[in-house]
Amino acid sequence: MSETIAAATRRPRPYLAAGLALILTVLAVIGARDLHVEADVTRALEGDSAGYRAYEVFRDQFALGVADEALLVRADDLAEPAAFEALENLILDLQFTDGVAEVVSLFSIPAEGVTTPLILADPEAPLDARFDTFFAAGDAAGALVSADRSAALLHVIAANGVAPGTLAEALPPLIEGAAPLDVRAVGQQAVERQISNSLIRDQAVVTPLAVLICILVGWRIVRSLRAIVVCAVPSICGVLWFTGLLGWSGRPLDPWLATLPTLVMVLAFADTLHLFYASREKGMSLERALRDVLPAAFMTSLTSALALGSFAIVGTDALNGLAFWGPISVACGFAAVCLVFPLMVRLMAPRTKRAPHGFTMALTPARAGLARPYVAAGLAILVALALLPAMNRAEPTFSISEHIRDASPLGRDLAYMEDQGLGSASLFVVVEDTDGVPGLSEADGPRLAQVAEAAFSGTGRPADGVPQVPQRFQAADGLSVALPVLLPLGTGPDRFGAEVEALNSALEAGGLGDVTMLSGQSLLSHEVVPETVASMRMSFYIALGAILLVVAISQRSLVLAALATGVSAMPMMAIETVMVLSGEGMTMSVAFALTVAFGIAVDDTIHFLNRWRLAEGDRDARLAEALTHAGPPMVASTLIMSLGFIATIFSATASLPIFGAFVIFSLWMALIFDLGFLPSLIRMVKR
Repeated sequence: MSETIAAATRRPRPYLAAGLALILTVLAVIGARDLHVEADVTRALEGDSAGYRAYEVFRDQFALGVADEALLVRADDLAEPAAFEALENLILDLQFTDGVAEVVSLFSIPAEGVTTPLILADPEAPLDARFDTFFAAGDAAGALVSADRSAALLHVIAANGVAPGTLAEALPPLIEGAAPLDVRAVGQQAVERQISNSLIRDQAVVTPLAVLICILVGWRIVRSLRAIVVCAVPSICGVLWFTGLLGWSGRPLDPWLATLPTLVMVLAFADTLHLFYASREKGMSLERALRDVLPAAFMTSLTSALALGSFAIVGTDALNGLAFWGPISVACGFAAVCLVFPLMVRLMAPRTKRAPHGFTMALTPARAGLARPYVAAGLAILVALALLPAMNRAEPTFSISEHIRDASPLGRDLAYMEDQGLGSASLFVVVEDTDGVPGLSEADGPRLAQVAEAAFSGTGRPADGVPQVPQRFQAADGLSVALPVLLPLGTGPDRFGAEVEALNSALEAGGLGDVTMLSGQSLLSHEVVPETVASMRMSFYIALGAILLVVAISQRSLVLAALATGVSAMPMMAIETVMVLSGEGMTMSVAFALTVAFGIAVDDTIHFLNRWRLAEGDRDARLAEALTHAGPPMVASTLIMSLGFIATIFSATASLPIFGAFVIFSLWMALIFDLGFLPSLIRMVKR
């Protein structure tokens, strides 16, 4: 493979390669203009799991939440006449807005035995006294209005068939006219809109910033502006080719795929650095550098592709998409390195072979470890034993708001809602029809009242006549009703689990267990995320096994492959140890980062083993030569990649900086373990 690529760089073929690269880049720019985003945060859970199939049945029957909006209304005191009047007017305006079927608010809780809202049952009473009566109605009241009367939550329920985003377009003039109230959108649709906007911003800010950082740092390392342009252009082309291909395909960018452009850029940059270091060696031609380094670059791309492809076993649609597009993104980066780097060297590389930074001081500890192999090997074993107990110990966790920055206005609003106990309708009690006849009748009243008592601290006494339940909460077949349970949107798994357990216990105690079931997007997350995280953990082990096999074949040694894979896995073990000790939960973003970071971390190992394979002489001479030639670009690429990933801290999406932090940590741990432990371990097992 490397001989073919090296041959392709000779004249006149460089002109053909340049033409091909230009055509690909122009097509990519055209395709990238059609790139769009999709921030359905539950899409990562779509698949064939029992939990998702149950949710799908519920969603098809009720179509709740698809286009609904939630509004957080704040004032100094909602019991002040001006604020209360403004709130009434806002709710009336919302109810008469096209596409709105119902507004669930403090006016939705009726007085006992009548349909009049409890808050309006005694119009002669002072407002503060009416609010006291309202709060005495039970938990449902506390989920709609904060205890200090400074905030209320409105659930704007969309009519059937209304497309997502339709109500959001009608909200701005209503919000502007709601003075003196402060009104903000805080529901699931608002979360997804913010994620979409953040993803768009990230592609315009984070990836270019990462490229700029890599160029500036690389400039200092290779000591030549022309040289760093040679190294940077292939990675930029790789990102363009991938985003263009994504645009041409019509595949939207989601929070998972949004990590790939930065990943492509840093991986391709690392490959070009190894190639550039090799081409600067004394007596080394470009063709020889390609023959020596490209096989290792291919292997590093293959291991990263395997790590990303392993997510196919998770079975959710979004992660299946990542498993498909991840390897394609890596292939785009590697193709750009193969095609563009030789061209850039011929066009722009400095003729004088000025040596890039050698990082002599950074390699001193590695050489010391090589001189005392038993000490280094013993330390490696002790570190592995210390990290082993934490494996698979971090508890899975999930929140719909995990992609939202805590410091953003929406993040602060969601935190405020959780602190105040204001609930968003993302959990429902589905109640079967009593008489088996589609539609509500008087016979359904006692059962619905009993469920309301168990779930919402109601009176348990049905109102006279047919129960008044909005059509929106009635199933399409008319044989069940979904009653909303108001819980904060960002409630963590422990609190949510306790709420669900208490609710199930109350329904069982009332003899309602056989005729009711819980469903909704929040329950889907609570049930399916642990299964998904477990599958993502399994994908890590599958990636580890696949990479072990690939390295064994390339090195023709199972022992070397086992050592290399074990050393490369130690950074991931260190990450999980830190998580267990700190009590942090294992989110899907973290589980994703662990697998991807492993695919990247093994790159240094592969480049070292490649140099070991090419070296001549006895064992000690080969190890010393491998360290001399592979060590500097390993340090340089780790430095550049980690600083490139620092750009993720400027992401408006909260999960991307977490991803970047874990990758940076794993990169440095991989470098330390590769330089400090791997040479000593090889010396012990090789004669």
